[in-house]
Amino acid sequence: MFLIYISSAVAEADGVEPLISVLSSKRDGAVASAATVLTNLATQEPLRVIIQSHSVMSAIVEPLHSSNSLVQSTAALTVAAVGCDADARTELRNAGGLEPLVKLLHSRHDEVRRNACWAVMVCANDEPTAAEMTRLGALDILEEINLSIGRKNNFSEVALEKILDHNLPQKYSQMGYLASSNIILDGFYDYGKVKRGIKLLPLEELSAQELNDRRAIILVNTKAPEA
Repeated sequence: MFLIYISSAVAEADGVEPLISVLSSKRDGAVASAATVLTNLATQEPLRVIIQSHSVMSAIVEPLHSSNSLVQSTAALTVAAVGCDADARTELRNAGGLEPLVKLLHSRHDEVRRNACWAVMVCANDEPTAAEMTRLGALDILEEINLSIGRKNNFSEVALEKILDHNLPQKYSQMGYLASSNIILDGFYDYGKVKRGIKLLPLEELSAQELNDRRAIILVNTKAPEA
């Protein structure tokens, strides 16, 4: 109740914009504190909307590039808190924030890596953002993390599956199953089982290969052939 009161007071005093401006400060402690307060405010949807309206995702890119582990951790947590909004994910993507976020998955600091996995999990809720993170290597890094008992965490496995939800052929070939929420559409193909870390070739490249005696690739295509 106290936190709700403080959050409302900050919003009523027009404190969101000054908080976001602190994210560009050269003082690591101030940046980390501002990011933490913004994360707490974002737990309430009306305040999260206000925060997003002040372009917080563009402002958080610089802290994501920080070399300070506390700033990295709190910045990733802010992304996780605000990234449940589709417009926020688009803003982060357009502002170039996905690259430093994906790089944080490499962190040797458990909390930084955990919060980065959390943020990636949230941001993977839409196809364009998931595709961009895949291009930046998030899929490979998450697979590597999940193979390590010491490095995987509560969010790394879910983050991996969230990204794979936007690449169902890879998910099915790698994991051997699809979730009930995964909807197979035209263009889905079953290549067969592949080992972790092995990338599935796009259908266009597979179709350009010469015929061989290997396992047939099953393609889903419900459209009637053209006359």
